[in-house]
Amino acid sequence: VQPTLQHTVKTRTKDKYRVVYTDHQRLELEKEFHYSRYITIRRKAELAAILGLSERQVKIWFQNRRAKERKINKKKLQQSQPGGVHSGSEPLSPRPPATHTHTPASPGGKTPLIQE
Repeated sequence: VQPTLQHTVKTRTKDKYRVVYTDHQRLELEKEFHYSRYITIRRKAELAAILGLSERQVKIWFQNRRAKERKINKKKLQQSQPGGVHSGSEPLSPRPPATHTHTPASPGGKTPLIQE
């Protein structure tokens, strides 16, 4: 077992500290994430000890990384669908006016029953 060195840098933002991970820590966390998106309790403890991080930091890094992956996948999905995302490079054309007429619903949104 190698001695762990605390290489994390903390930057101050208002009332909270944000950990800035070293390149080595990020690389090891990314490798582990690509192996499995969800980390086991045992592996979390091992990785935390190896990287000089707390288990809580490792857990939260994985949560944030899964959120980042969902965001990336959502963006890819929107871009792959025709008309999914507007790039903003050309102006949007105005919507044509609706051609159908709509009759207001009765109170409560229900169709009235006709009794004989």
